[in-house]
Amino acid sequence: MKQDLSGEEWKAVEEGELVAPTGTVYGRRTTRMKRRDADSLVASGCSVVTYWPGGLPEMTRVVWHDGEDARGAWADARADVTSETPHPPHRGAVVTVGCWESLDGQALLVLTWHH
Repeated sequence: MKQDLSGEEWKAVEEGELVAPTGTVYGRRTTRMKRRDADSLVASGCSVVTYWPGGLPEMTRVVWHDGEDARGAWADARADVTSETPHPPHRGAVVTVGCWESLDGQALLVLTWHH
């Protein structure tokens, strides 16, 4: 399942708390993960949020991915992931992966694009 989240969720991501379509609340735990660590979480069925900050709310997009869509979102972003402080190349973008967690311990990966 792939679902665009409400326009208010982009601000929530910046503040470190996100509400899933199911109502589960996730809080930011880490902001930089290595690919292999994220691979493991995605393989275990972890949901993925893709976050493209655009500077303005109308340019920002937050999308929730579950199941096969989560694996596809991760596969599309994986090659561009860095665990270092992001320094985007002259062309294209880099992606950082954060691990967020619910109160009951469910993991969520948040992929953030840096241009």
